[in-house]
Amino acid sequence: MQQKTRKIIKLANRSRKNRVFFDQLIRMLAVELHLGSDELNRFHLMPFYVCHSHAGETANSEHYIQLNRDSGCLYKPLCEVLPATLIDQLEALLADAPANLKGSKSKTLIGDYLKQHTDLTDCHLSALNEMRLFTAPAGVASH
Repeated sequence: MQQKTRKIIKLANRSRKNRVFFDQLIRMLAVELHLGSDELNRFHLMPFYVCHSHAGETANSEHYIQLNRDSGCLYKPLCEVLPATLIDQLEALLADAPANLKGSKSKTLIGDYLKQHTDLTDCHLSALNEMRLFTAPAGVASH
């Protein structure tokens, strides 16, 4: 069976503008790959870093959490942050994932799949490191 040749999904450059959001997006993709899902919840609230100087009326939003004197996190639906075409590409990535990713609990397998089909690097995928706490049973090293 021949695998489809797919265009590399460009995420790395976008992540520079809001790493908090993209770290969460990477973790979300990893969970969806593990579950075998083929779609994203476009209305899932995602953290988005904002400076008070650019926040405008953001501080009055019920989805805003002040982090320090000058900045905070505004939780926005995924579809308000990413264009629909990019979300469609990410859903195609999920739909075409190999069956061995579902239930694998392997950060390595999932990370390799994401690196194959996106321009994300190991630096970006370090967002998956904290997931080890949730996927490995106590006393067992995760790889």
